Amino acid sequence: MTMDTTASERLADFVTTLTLGDVPDSAQHRAKIHILDTLGAGIAGAASREVAISRSALAAAYGTPAAGTGAALWGTPVGLPVLGAAFVNGVACHAFELDDSGGCDHSGAVVLPAALAAASLRGNVRPGGDTGTTDDGGAYVSGERLLLAVVSGYEAARRVQDALGGYDAVNNAGWHSTGVCGTFGAAVASGVVLGLDAAQMVSAIGLAGSFTGGTWSFIGDGAMSKRMHVGRAAESGLNSALLAGAGFTGPRDLFSAPWGSFLRLYGQGGVIDEARLYETLGHEWQIERASIKPYATCRSTHSAIDAVLDLRERRGITADSVRNITVRTSALIADMCGKADVGSLVSAQLSMQFALAAAVLHGAVGLDHITEQGRSDPRLVELMGRITVEVDPLQQGGSAEPQLLVTTETGTFEVQAVRAKGAPTNRLSDAESIDKFMGLATTRLPKSVAASIADLVLDLESTADVGPLLNLLASNAEPVLLS
Repeated sequence: MTMDTTASERLADFVTTLTLGDVPDSAQHRAKIHILDTLGAGIAGAASREVAISRSALAAAYGTPAAGTGAALWGTPVGLPVLGAAFVNGVACHAFELDDSGGCDHSGAVVLPAALAAASLRGNVRPGGDTGTTDDGGAYVSGERLLLAVVSGYEAARRVQDALGGYDAVNNAGWHSTGVCGTFGAAVASGVVLGLDAAQMVSAIGLAGSFTGGTWSFIGDGAMSKRMHVGRAAESGLNSALLAGAGFTGPRDLFSAPWGSFLRLYGQGGVIDEARLYETLGHEWQIERASIKPYATCRSTHSAIDAVLDLRERRGITADSVRNITVRTSALIADMCGKADVGSLVSAQLSMQFALAAAVLHGAVGLDHITEQGRSDPRLVELMGRITVEVDPLQQGGSAEPQLLVTTETGTFEVQAVRAKGAPTNRLSDAESIDKFMGLATTRLPKSVAASIADLVLDLESTADVGPLLNLLASNAEPVLLS
């Protein structure tokens, strides 16, 4: 490389020459766990209102794919042309806030729908009767290639966010980081699946920069646009890779161009550092920085949920015994999660009061509790009124761990929340991650099919063709909406 090599070229060179032997076993394992986790979230998310609306709108726009084309909408009996499928599956993955975090922020929900849609595109042009694999230049996509695509997508998405100053800087500026940074992860992952060369990957990255965006304005009324940001990033990343592969060029120097630099445009809220895009490539693996979410709420509520569940188990606190709970947290988390609003699914999942009330009342925060019936339960709503959120000026950012003061009929408990369960420093066990997947996947698929998906994913590096995996993601019945 020369001093004139751009950040896009450094990143493209890395992902297009990466082999599985270059990726540590620990990162490969995390990739498989996060693929499984994302599939579970997306399969269950097929029953969301956002997916139903998206399916209706895009079916009218795209039409039904011809036989042998298109890609499956996970957890449903139908498909769409690949760009539409990437969008809908991305929306599904994020619909119930059960997808992973700690990437761009939600890397899995943008990377995997795009990568699997790209795999479907290659699989649709298989030569008739050929049972071999032609992963390099041919139609089949091996499990090894899919693993490399996912690892590479997480690299791109998180590194763009870090170059912009990190999660707090991007979100404090009013941007939804997944919409701003996720498109790059989807473009790179799709490009790896499609076999782009380094020059084409540079163009895919450059084109992805023109598809980015998404603001936090949904926080005011719980609008569905938060889910759209994820689907749009998946769809746009795949679009960028397809265009680049066909010869459509993108800017070689997207990130530091004298006029229209991506980093300067989006990085006005933080300290930008272009070197974060490439300086630790091959040494620090971004997928190992991502988190698995055990609860169906915003990640910033999780450590507080853990603290309340611990009190519930050790001290026997109940909804009836709690007089009040005060949560002291950072200004960012208070702004993002401080409203006691269950008027919409998005509002409830971004509410600290809802999260803690559900945890105290039910001992969990899962799919049953975020339904309209669950979140409007009079007992839960009344308990929410006894929970307040205050700003602690000593706490900073979206990763702050709140302090809780829980007053009950029998005493007062002061609790300092610690790193949330599922975080890189407090991981779910593999068994817990697999149980989470099975619980979500079996809302739409038979247990035997869900188990087959888990077996395939956990042995993905030995899989010659991911086609059977793609086929297992389809349900034979339409979902009943969870609203």
